[in-house]
Amino acid sequence: MSPVCRAVVGIVSTDFQYHVPPSTLPRIEIRQCGAEVGETLQLVAWERDQTSPALSINTDDFGVVQMAARSNVFVFETSGATRDQIFVIVYDQGKPRLALKRTTRGTAKIAITTQEVEVSVVPVSVGDVTERAMDESFPLDPNGMKVPKK
Repeated sequence: MSPVCRAVVGIVSTDFQYHVPPSTLPRIEIRQCGAEVGETLQLVAWERDQTSPALSINTDDFGVVQMAARSNVFVFETSGATRDQIFVIVYDQGKPRLALKRTTRGTAKIAITTQEVEVSVVPVSVGDVTERAMDESFPLDPNGMKVPKK
């Protein structure tokens, strides 16, 4: 796992609880890395009550185009110079995993229902090359953020 950058510029969580510090809940932090790595963004996913992250993703990108989260599914689209990247992080039994990483010259369409999060990429033509379309669905699990009891 990559070293975690210091500057937290955003926190995304779907599991807020009254009188419980957000720093103890499952969440994804958007961090900005300093000049030593080109001022890029990093996605850092945390499990409940942990003091170190479970997942760290260096995006090599400079900004967030869009993001969405529902239940246990988190979608981020980041932008670098001539292309975007789509990252989907899914929590399963309290543990985050990178479920999708896709590079595109276009953009993602994110649709959320009560059952799933759907991420689509419309093909974009650049010169003689047309990238492939993509439609992926990620089922929502209301218990995905929770660690199973032993």
